[in-house]
Amino acid sequence: MPKIIENLQGNILDEAMKIIDENGIEKLSIRSLANRLNIAPSTVYNYYDSKDQIIGALLRRNWGDALTRIDGICEEGNDTEEALSAIVGELRRGVRPLLRQHISAVTKQKDRPQFDVNAAVIAPLEKRVTVVLSAGRGRKEAAVMAPVLTKLLITCMYDTDIELKDIIKTIKKL
Repeated sequence: MPKIIENLQGNILDEAMKIIDENGIEKLSIRSLANRLNIAPSTVYNYYDSKDQIIGALLRRNWGDALTRIDGICEEGNDTEEALSAIVGELRRGVRPLLRQHISAVTKQKDRPQFDVNAAVIAPLEKRVTVVLSAGRGRKEAAVMAPVLTKLLITCMYDTDIELKDIIKTIKKL
């Protein structure tokens, strides 16, 4: 009789994230994942067809979790600088390790599903940035600035040499 493992799909994703955190995304493989979970690789394939599909599932899960935490940041009523810094922190922690890899994998597929970065990443984040900016400025002004600031925050997520403080100083001058 086969062994029954509770929440195996969730365990696969949790373990995949541990491998990525410990060794980098390059070291994630179906075989390494199966070994760490003490299951056969075919069991992993029952849930996910490829490493890229696991990364996509992780990205969706982590992005959803990050947006939930960002919603909390928006509701806390922090000043604009604190809120934007916290948002960039969430992006760097939960999304950056996976987003580039997922986009690369999706764009290499012949019959790739459309991955709309704007709908999946930029628009939800822009909505939250508008809320943060509205606290310190008018809603109309925030709506005009949010699209540009959102793209700058995503840039900060990838490039840690860009100082968020400099971006905020510039925005305050506008």
